[in-house]
Formats: sequence, structure tokens, C-alpha cells
Amino acid sequence: MPESIIVYKANDHLEASSCLSNLIIDDIKSLNKNSYSIGLSGGNTPKVTYSLLKNDITNLSKIIFWTVDERWVPIEDENSNQNLINGFFQNTGAIILDFEYTNTTADHDANLYSEKLAKNITQFDTVILGVGEDGHIASLFPGTTALEDTHDIYTSNEVDIVSKWRVTATYKLLTSVHKVYLLVTGENKKNILSEILNNGNTPANDLIDKRSETFIITDQSI
Repeated sequence: MPESIIVYKANDHLEASSCLSNLIIDDIKSLNKNSYSIGLSGGNTPKVTYSLLKNDITNLSKIIFWTVDERWVPIEDENSNQNLINGFFQNTGAIILDFEYTNTTADHDANLYSEKLAKNITQFDTVILGVGEDGHIASLFPGTTALEDTHDIYTSNEVDIVSKWRVTATYKLLTSVHKVYLLVTGENKKNILSEILNNGNTPANDLIDKRSETFIITDQSI
């Protein structure tokens, strides 16, 4: 296992979610900053964590939430990550940096969001990432062009999975985040977790190799 990986082992998904929430809340308290930024991913895996963060963060008004990646679809679409995030954190006092779908091009909207992030966040404190069964993180899928983007912090990516286009944080952005947490739970993630921990050839490993420290929270045996 790469020395830069720190693993937290939980007994089940709820315990893993609680562990992740507590780690982030402890970091917020220890840094005691006027603002604290958290990158949020979509999907079912982080929902319990989001619910816990919503209830347990003492002062949500100093939290800035941004969207790690998004299917290039209108926010009303059932597959929209932004819609999921807003469902948890709207009307909580937190600042939500919405990804905006303009129906022009995914590249155009990715550039707009890149500008929004750069304008509103000086330090990317924390990011929550899931891991796909193919080892993808954010919308950085194996074999796609966004893996090679070393210039932008946010970019478009053609994937043809659920939606043709995605927009996503790049390695450049994800390597700059102070603390990166990979939440890897469920029996279907057992094989990819083993591959990651054994220096696999996955986008998750690419990110781990670019960072000095990455946290994995899992309910699977390691």
C-alpha cells in the first residue's frame, strides 16, 4: 500500500459516513478559519455523510460548498449532482457555489465554473470523493481526455456514461486540496479498493501518486 494513503476502517456504511463527517468537523474546528471550503460529489454513497454534516457543523454560514463534478444536464434533471447537493444544503446559511448549466457547450460551462471557483475560494480545504468500480474519481474516467489536462482546474470531459458530457475538477485542482477523502463502501467496491491499495493503474491511484497524503474511509476488509 502506498505510504501516502491513510485508511480508516469502519464496520459498515453508516459508521464510515460518520467517521468521514467527524474527520471534516474536527478539521473545521482545528483550523478555525473564517471560511472553510468543501468539495462535494454526487451519487448515493455520500448522502449519509451530507446529512450528518448538515446537522453537526456548528456554523454552516462559514462553509463554502462547491461541486466536484457534474453531468452536463439541467439542474432539474434527476441525474444532476448539483440538484442533490442543493437538496441538502440550501437554506442552511452555507454558501453554495452552484454549477450552472447554460445549454451552450460543456466546455463553456466548465470554464465559467472554473472562474467562479477561482473568484470565491482561495484555499480548497477538503474534498469528498467516491470511487467507481473502474477506479474513476470525480468524472475522471479511465481513457478520457480530462486525465491529461494539466492547465485547467475544471474542465469538460466526454464520457458517454449516463450523459454524453461531464464537467469535472482536474488533477490540478484535486492535488491542491488540503485534505482529500475517498469514501469507498459496499461489497461492489472490494475489488477496486484492493487494486488501489496495491498500487493499481487507476485514476484514483494517479491522484494518490500526485499527493503527499490521501485518506480512504471504507467498510471493506483490507
